[in-house]
Amino acid sequence: MRKGADLDEATGKLLTLLNEYGQRLHQLLTKLTLRKDVSEDLLQDLFIRLSKSSRLFRSPSPERYLFRAAINLAFRWRRENWRSLTRCQLVEEDTARCDSPVDKLIRREDLDRILAAMGRMKAADRELITLRYINDVSFDVLARDLGSTPHRVRALCSKAIARLRKLMGAEATRTRMTKE
Repeated sequence: MRKGADLDEATGKLLTLLNEYGQRLHQLLTKLTLRKDVSEDLLQDLFIRLSKSSRLFRSPSPERYLFRAAINLAFRWRRENWRSLTRCQLVEEDTARCDSPVDKLIRREDLDRILAAMGRMKAADRELITLRYINDVSFDVLARDLGSTPHRVRALCSKAIARLRKLMGAEATRTRMTKE
């Protein structure tokens, strides 16, 4: 009987997190997958997975755990579906701009390359770049969540961006060499 009460409590906590962070998670997943339909499926998958696990509520920061799980889920989806990424539709945010079709295509290809490179980075770097530059979390909030200082988080983000640039530069060189 006690197990059912624990399950109901966990479900209640999970629903509270969904109410509080669901919209932000959906926006993040849309930015990472570039597809609104996929982000909806991933958000549902995320909460199903979390309902089957007790790790979220054992975490010292459930919010951070929740966003890390969402980031990892999105990048797993990108790895598994990389072939279909070039054929997918632009998200509404991109189609609402008044840029020419060529500008939209270039921006989309750039974003695809950046996200593909991020998928090959260490999880900590990927998480920092995603939260800071894609989800626009401030250095102060990241520092609080990481138990560090804003100055240290700025340095970590800078190093992660440098590693991303290096990775993308190596990829561009490899691409040029294969075309020649």
